[in-house]
Amino acid sequence: MKFKKTDQNKPGDSYRPDWEAKGIWLEVKTHPQAIRTIRDGLLQLAYAISERPDLKAYLFLIEPSISEMRLREEWDKAEKTFRPEIIKKLIIFTCKEGRFIGIPTNPSPELCEDLELIRQDEFSHVGIRLPTPVYNSEILKILIYRWLMKQGPMTLNWIGEAAGCAYRTVAGTLESLGNAILRHSDRSVELRFFPKDAWIQLLATSAKSRMTMKYADSSGQPRSPDSLIRRLKKLQRSDIAVGGVLGARHYYPGIDMIGTPRLDLAVHCPDKYADISFVEQLDPALKKEDNPEVPPALVLHFIRRKENIFGKSFDVLPWADPVECLLDLHEMKLEPQALDFLNTMISKEKNQ
Repeated sequence: MKFKKTDQNKPGDSYRPDWEAKGIWLEVKTHPQAIRTIRDGLLQLAYAISERPDLKAYLFLIEPSISEMRLREEWDKAEKTFRPEIIKKLIIFTCKEGRFIGIPTNPSPELCEDLELIRQDEFSHVGIRLPTPVYNSEILKILIYRWLMKQGPMTLNWIGEAAGCAYRTVAGTLESLGNAILRHSDRSVELRFFPKDAWIQLLATSAKSRMTMKYADSSGQPRSPDSLIRRLKKLQRSDIAVGGVLGARHYYPGIDMIGTPRLDLAVHCPDKYADISFVEQLDPALKKEDNPEVPPALVLHFIRRKENIFGKSFDVLPWADPVECLLDLHEMKLEPQALDFLNTMISKEKNQ
């Protein structure tokens, strides 16, 4: 096999493709459903070609939900947008129900064999493949967390390492926050005040940036959140933290909430795959539920930044940070409680 999988955990600011061969970079998107995913992939590869003119770049779509006609329409737009010396080195390949096609040219039989091996490898992992992290959201959450917890300024390099992204991504996100960013003489930064406009935008996109999976009870006798937590403690997973109502109550015991409607867990997943086999260990009756009308018993939120900022643990389980807990409350439509929680955290910050 001429393609080799790259080390996504290797430190550095530079973008790395999923696979590479001599003079070729290949980015994989599994089950892509949105055109934006295709645009993001093409743009990332175009950036790579502009920095490395010796490269060819392939975007490989495995079982896309997008039709071939729609992909060709998107390719036509890319041809009109990218410079000729870049577009001539880009190709989209798709594999759907065992059939390989290419845009603008089909893969050779030899390349089809390579792509099939890549497809098999991508599907061989335990767990689910996660989408590319939304780094500007992770950066904003880190900034708000540090501000709420009064942890002081940070360097851009530190933020990039914590989020897992390039320096220029950090710089661009900070620039978009305008005068909400306080810049110090040593080039470190922190929030000057709570960025309301950016927060509203984060709320609108949090479902995508965090990625959420919901589980409902299928037995008719659902376990309580406390029961699920007792089982979770036995697994001793430091990458899973308790959020939602329980997490918010940890930071603000006076929150106006009776009972615990569901268990929200923050799962730290800096890599591309998430092992969710632990759900069955919590309760085999928990089944994935996509119907928004069905109330879930368990909700997983995948946290994609490189470093987790979970709070101190109770027993063997950590608490999700207050920003994630706040997002959980908004997702549950507990707007009054979310506002009260936020105001309380801000008041604590001012009084410290």
